[in-house]
Amino acid sequence: MSMSILQKLNRIKTQKIGKFPVVILPLDYFENIKEDLGMYQSKTFRKEVIKARAEVKKGEFLTFEEVNKKLKLK
Repeated sequence: MSMSILQKLNRIKTQKIGKFPVVILPLDYFENIKEDLGMYQSKTFRKEVIKARAEVKKGEFLTFEEVNKKLKLK
């Protein structure tokens, strides 16, 4: 399960080394945060999210069960 950027940042602690505060985090957290930020800055991504939200509001979506039935998974 993917954590949101804020959830990831809330789990990270800061420390001071000398006078300067630093952040130490696992490399995979850093890579995931960079990827998420890039995704959220994408105009295409934002447009797709707006479009998807409008579709949901109009009731234009399939339930999990409907998807399974269409794909003949159950």
